[in-house]
Amino acid sequence: MHFENFYEEIFSEFSDYGEILDLVVADNIGEHMMGNVYVKFASEEQAETCFKTLNGKFYNMNQIVVEYSPVTDFREAKCRQYHEGSCERGGYCNFIHPKFMTKQFVKDLTDQMYKEHPKYLEAKKE
Repeated sequence: MHFENFYEEIFSEFSDYGEILDLVVADNIGEHMMGNVYVKFASEEQAETCFKTLNGKFYNMNQIVVEYSPVTDFREAKCRQYHEGSCERGGYCNFIHPKFMTKQFVKDLTDQMYKEHPKYLEAKKE
């Protein structure tokens, strides 16, 4: 339940900056990936707004360091072996081991995002 609360909190925060297409939290334990959160926005402008607003701020006494990623499809960055339950590298893998979220939970958050930010749906119609 603790992780769901965290996920809901960051989803809501990120949705204030733009339409979220994907949000992944890494479950890896390697130092370079531990605590990483990956968010894909509908536009580069939305990502830039989030970058400028959050970079350097603090969350839970940890400074947020924002970086752009060249990855455009998180499915390519996720570990396929982990998904199948057989990653030999474990938590030290260099591919994302995403923390599990139910599809229904993510759908509910997405519906809430569109309810709070109807402009995101309107932009899709244009």
